[in-house]
Amino acid sequence: MVRRRSIEKYETEVRLGLSELFNLCRKNMSHRGDLLLCQQNGFLFNDDPCVGPGEEGLNNLQNLNSISIKGVGEIVEDDKFFIEKKNTIFNGTTSFEKCLHQQKYTYLNIWENAYFLRTITQLVNVLNGNNYDWKLVISDLPPSGKSKHIRKQIERLVPSPNFQRIVKEAYVGQIRNAIAHSQYHLVQGGILYNNYGKDKYSTLQGLTFDEWERKYLYTYLILIGIFQILKQILNELYVPISKRTFSKGIPIKVPDKSNGFYEVCIYPNETGDTWRFVKV
Repeated sequence: MVRRRSIEKYETEVRLGLSELFNLCRKNMSHRGDLLLCQQNGFLFNDDPCVGPGEEGLNNLQNLNSISIKGVGEIVEDDKFFIEKKNTIFNGTTSFEKCLHQQKYTYLNIWENAYFLRTITQLVNVLNGNNYDWKLVISDLPPSGKSKHIRKQIERLVPSPNFQRIVKEAYVGQIRNAIAHSQYHLVQGGILYNNYGKDKYSTLQGLTFDEWERKYLYTYLILIGIFQILKQILNELYVPISKRTFSKGIPIKVPDKSNGFYEVCIYPNETGDTWRFVKV
């Protein structure tokens, strides 16, 4: 359960952070087609450039769509809702516990999702003026490598300090691990993490329900916001431009066999949702 006023508050913060991120991406991108590639997912198949979900993206997209359709979860109007829960004895059967466990599951699925991590990594590349990384394969990371990868991307968000602050607050690898291994439990007033002190990154003993709500909402709103804005950029920038060009395509930069790059066009279908290297 999340409080409606919290959704409104954190949605404003996340929107401002994302606005900063995407404005800087548009300013810093090394090629004019990079954000289109982020939205359409450029990848390599047998060393050949392709656009679309790809093998890594298909199952992960289904998972993200499921999260989006289910929404943020049950919403309450009472700002003092968590105060009332301080006197609750938790036994695993209350509706509040069930909602919180669902939030934990959603949080884990978001930060484990290869398509989401791939997209946010490519945005960090664009933010820093780096080339779009066609060779990036999140599923090739070892099980313990995702946390390291996420921490590295957070460090690279320095050019966008407002968005970096939000992601730093949202992502805690210790929480993700605790959820994956059922190493947390509810107490009156908050959540305790049983993996506290297990490694140098596990420094969190617990969270109040308010603190958890903020991390969960930040995470959910980051996910939804990124894909909404990429879709908006597609519809308001790339599709209109493609209609004004003689070829009806948008140039993108793709890798060649010698680790260099060359420019080709990709073309939208009638709705502008799907883009390919050949006219449809």
